[in-house]
This record gives sequence, C-alpha cells and structure tokens, in this order.
Amino acid sequence: MKKIPRRDKLKIYGDLLMILNNQSKTEKIILSQVQMRMGVPFDRLKNYISELTDLGLIENEHSFKLTEKGRQYLIEYANVLDFMRRMGLSYR
Repeated sequence: MKKIPRRDKLKIYGDLLMILNNQSKTEKIILSQVQMRMGVPFDRLKNYISELTDLGLIENEHSFKLTEKGRQYLIEYANVLDFMRRMGLSYR
C-alpha cells in the first residue's frame, strides 16, 4: 500500500470533503471506499466524519451530504491551495 505523507487537519478535512462531494454526485457513498481513497484506518475515518458533522460541514441523514458551510470550506480550501501554488509553495 502506498504510504501517504503526514497530513494536517486542514488537508484531511479538505480531502475528505472533496471525496464526499464527488461521490455524492455520482453514487451512494460507501465508507470503505472513502477509507481506501483517504488512506486512513476506518476508526480514524469515523472520527473525522464525526468531527465534520459536529462542525456543521456535513449532514448524515441517509448518506453523507455537504452543508452550505461544507461547500464554503471547499471553496476557501481551493483558494488557499491556489494561493500557495502561485507563491511557489507546496502543500502535500
């Protein structure tokens, strides 16, 4: 299995929200598939999902869905990544 470099919460939340947003548009979200794409243990993934729910970034009714606040997070996250890229900085 490919080792993923250590990520901070900003990156983890951004990656998880992007995956949930992309998968919710095309298919039913299956946590084991999200886990594999994220490259984290299942128990840690459940903790991240719980944190995102508590922060109001996702809703967990029948399937995971981004809230307006979650979509805004993704927009701002993309802006930060773009800014860092333009400044010549890398953010794994």
